[in-house]
Amino acid sequence: MKKIIFLFCFLLSNQALAAGLDEDNYQNYPSSELGSLPSIHDIKIEQKSVFGDFFFKPALSIEYNAPRISRSGANSSFRVSGALFHQVGDLQNIALGGNFRVHKHLGFNANWVQSELVNSELQGMGTLSERAQFSFDQYNLSALFYVPVIENFFEIFAEGGVADMRGRLTYTPAGGSAVNETSHQTVGLYGAGFQIILNEKDTIRLSWQRYAGKIGLINSDYSTMRVGYLMSF
Repeated sequence: MKKIIFLFCFLLSNQALAAGLDEDNYQNYPSSELGSLPSIHDIKIEQKSVFGDFFFKPALSIEYNAPRISRSGANSSFRVSGALFHQVGDLQNIALGGNFRVHKHLGFNANWVQSELVNSELQGMGTLSERAQFSFDQYNLSALFYVPVIENFFEIFAEGGVADMRGRLTYTPAGGSAVNETSHQTVGLYGAGFQIILNEKDTIRLSWQRYAGKIGLINSDYSTMRVGYLMSF
């Protein structure tokens, strides 16, 4: 029992001696060699956002939306009803909307477009006393998948989404009265394009869209070419 007590006292004395030596060494060595202990305010823990690289950058867009009726359709001769400035003045074939960029490689587009097309004939309708008019409003929502080619300057993108379209066809058969027909359909769309980023707020964009299926009332394929301007906030 005495041996155990003696051994315990010996260990305690060694620990006290070692602590004293450490204190002497800390006081004898310059602070430049040992360094100072960091304050709790200086300790920084790396934090990572839950959303990673996601952000939110909205923009307003105005684009000329050039419609094209495919030659493979039943009524492929429909064309725009006037010159460019006439269309712009009547807000025809002008796409107004917004672009919402949420990632380097992802964004969303929402647009409203009003179009008017004319044709001097309709399949199966014989002679017309005046040109047939096909007008429609459409709302479309799409996702854009970006690939930067030159960082912060030139990007290409693929597009996919849906369009809700309401059409109206007006025509007058020779010797008859005016006929008005309406339609409503929701179709898918896909496309591609590129954009040039002029600065932090201004972007020029050119794109092409193809709408799935046939356009109601005129039973023809439909696509658009857009060129316009985006102003970011």
